Amino acid sequence: MVVALLRLVLCLVYLSVSFSLYGKTAVNVLRIVATEHPLLHYKDKGKVKGTTAEILSDLLAETNLKAKIEFMPWARAYYLAENRPNTLILSMAKTPERIDKFYWIGVVSQFSREYIFRKDKTKNHINSDEEAKKRDVAVIRGTNSYNILINKGFIEGKNLYVASSMRKAIKLLLKGRIDLFYHDPKAVQAFIDSNSSYAIYPIAYLKKNNQKQYKSYIAINIHSSPELINKLKKAMDKISKTERYQQLLRH
Repeated sequence: MVVALLRLVLCLVYLSVSFSLYGKTAVNVLRIVATEHPLLHYKDKGKVKGTTAEILSDLLAETNLKAKIEFMPWARAYYLAENRPNTLILSMAKTPERIDKFYWIGVVSQFSREYIFRKDKTKNHINSDEEAKKRDVAVIRGTNSYNILINKGFIEGKNLYVASSMRKAIKLLLKGRIDLFYHDPKAVQAFIDSNSSYAIYPIAYLKKNNQKQYKSYIAINIHSSPELINKLKKAMDKISKTERYQQLLRH
């Protein structure tokens, strides 16, 4: 009886210490997910590069947190960030559907969304959303671009093709299997410039006056540790006041 009681006491002490240690270290357990973006965050010869990646590096240095970016398809990255506490995602537009699911650490880039087409395919040189609806348009799965086009009246399987990645969408565009790619033209051109095998045909896009500019954020799961969120937010507030941050944001 005494031995059994002693074992129970020791077990409770062990669990108490374990939970205590977990509580002290949980704030430092950070996971970072992203999909590769040719301007913002990408791998080049094993090294992570890009303006947003540099902002993230500054953020981690300021907080003394250590974590590596895990690159994966956008849909999977978004799923993990949405469902796993202490998971940070870069970079992402703030939309009504997403706003309550994440804590928005800070702005890391600006971008536009345009209908991109091959210059030599003159029949696809469209001038409006209504003309675009008469073509086959590609978007990346799970992105804000998809939601924008759905809200404009595009129909998946009819005039909207959902690709798993930018690479796949660009490949389909250049091979003539789709007519238009709805994405950021700067990012698409940067991808083509860095991949010579894709530099087959020049691209162009529909330019509009006063085209809306979107902001892209670093965000973290809303159920993450309050200490972790606070630490990241304070660090972001500090680095966002620096000239380096402003230069990276304008890049």
